[in-house]
Amino acid sequence: MLGDLEPAWTEGLAQVELPKLGVRGNHDADDALEAVGVEDLHLRGAECGGLSFSGFGGSPRYSPQGGNQWTEDEAERMLAALPPADVLLVHSPPAGVNDEPDDRAHRGSPALRAWIERNEPAWLLHGHTLPNPAARVCELGPTRVVHVRGAIPIELG
Repeated sequence: MLGDLEPAWTEGLAQVELPKLGVRGNHDADDALEAVGVEDLHLRGAECGGLSFSGFGGSPRYSPQGGNQWTEDEAERMLAALPPADVLLVHSPPAGVNDEPDDRAHRGSPALRAWIERNEPAWLLHGHTLPNPAARVCELGPTRVVHVRGAIPIELG
C-alpha cells in the first residue's frame, strides 16, 4: 500500500490473510493502514518472503494545514534513519522520477533521490503522482521504479 487509499481499493483487505506492508499518503488518516491490517513501514524495515522492505510515507509540504507532509530539511533528517532494503515503499516519488516539478503538490523529493542513489534498493514502488506514460521513469540507476495507482501485480525477484 502506497497511500491515499480509496475505499474501493481497500474493501475486504482486512480479511486477506497475507502479509501487508505499506506507507500512508498525505491524504490518509493516522489509522488508515491499521484499519485494513497493513503494517506501516514509515521509517522502518521489515522482512517478507525473503526480501527486505522499508518505507517513507507522506509528501513534500505544499499546504500549511496539510497532514503527513514534510519539508526537504525534515525529509533529509527522517531519511537518515531509514534502513536500506531490497524494496522501498514510498508515497511520493524522488525528484526527477515520475514527478511533476512545476506542481507544488506533486514535485519529487531531492532528499529521497539522494537516499535511493546511496542505498540502491532493487525496487522503488511509489504512488501520489500521475506520470505521463510517454515520459514514465522505470529505472533510477540500478533501481527498478514502479508507479502504482490502485492495485497492480508485481513479481519482485
